[in-house]
Amino acid sequence: MSSHIMCVTSGGGLPIFARHKGSGENLPFSTVGSLNGVHMFGKTQKLELLNTTSEDHVITWKEYYDSLVFIGISTGCTISVLRKAIECAMQAIILIVGIDEVKSQRNIDRLKRELRVCYPLIDRILDSIDSGDNQNQHPSDLIDLVEVIMTPENHLIQIVLDSYTECVDSVYCCVLINGKIAAATEDWWSLHPIELKLLANLATIENTMTSKDIPVFLPYKSPNVAFRFVAVTISPDIQVCNLCGPTPALEDIEHSAAQCFKSNLDVLEAAAECHPRNFPDSPDWVLDSNILGLLMINVKFGKFMMSKLVPQASKKSASSHRLDILRTFYYQTISDHFLANANTESVKDNQLTQTEATETYWCSEYHKCHALKSNDIILCVLYNSNVLIPMMRSLTQNTLKVFLGSDKQTCF
Repeated sequence: MSSHIMCVTSGGGLPIFARHKGSGENLPFSTVGSLNGVHMFGKTQKLELLNTTSEDHVITWKEYYDSLVFIGISTGCTISVLRKAIECAMQAIILIVGIDEVKSQRNIDRLKRELRVCYPLIDRILDSIDSGDNQNQHPSDLIDLVEVIMTPENHLIQIVLDSYTECVDSVYCCVLINGKIAAATEDWWSLHPIELKLLANLATIENTMTSKDIPVFLPYKSPNVAFRFVAVTISPDIQVCNLCGPTPALEDIEHSAAQCFKSNLDVLEAAAECHPRNFPDSPDWVLDSNILGLLMINVKFGKFMMSKLVPQASKKSASSHRLDILRTFYYQTISDHFLANANTESVKDNQLTQTEATETYWCSEYHKCHALKSNDIILCVLYNSNVLIPMMRSLTQNTLKVFLGSDKQTCF
């Protein structure tokens, strides 16, 4: 399997970048030029070329601001997933250079140099659609949602984070554990899910034991004016991030992070023990033995938690395969039906009636998947194939009660 995202200028078809994941190499420029030529021909005829399919591939085009043309090619995914990947790649570009630079293209060579910072971000986006590849380092990643980790220490981390926000005078702060949000301020959650995802990835890619201080343009909130994005590494797996203006200085932010979090390092390390299960392994969180994995989504905030419930001795490929099944279930069922229909309105007898899916399931030879939507929460559960279909509903409902019980303080 392979996935490609390429970008060229709208006017002359000059290549900006080409990234790919999976088998094979980058496509030759002649192929990219031909694909762009087809798009340009349609444009001259006042036609918008959106996508096409072949026996093995899906291909899609998307032009932004009469400035850049994106071309996506992939095997093993749907057109809707590939178009989401292109949209995220475009927002990653805006995050680094801002929308004005994208529209003006004053200097193509400088733009290409500045976009090198985007390459790891775009590679992570490609990871999100590269299902079926057991070599994928991020098998639980979803394109348009940000990942969280649910731990018994979430509320304690939140308390420490609130004191940190006062020290750095910023309302946009979060704590990452293994790249997953463990706690965040209310204003951080007010950002667009793609912004949250890109910032989390920016903090963790090419991570070292040093701090990051990077100017960023929030694609939805502030595409024209840059914020400072600061990520301070507390330990190899734990980072505290915030958005701020020219002040305070990086040294002051590092001092505040050390002062607030170093004294609570035991709490953070205890929370990190939930990785890669991503939720507590304790008597209060006992699930049915037929459950092999689960995916829980908070639609309101655009966040998710995915878990592979397999023994430590199990093979990595087996556990990754279960995550691939859940991810495919999300892309082909939840994303296209549960979420797409959430705001769909149909006209009948001159009245608007809202339609929304609340439950669905899949069956295969080896596994069964069941999804249940309750208010803003969607729970997808992967079961053994021997679980009877009528049983899945009650098992999923009971599992949802385990996660959303009134005694839980996991900040989901």
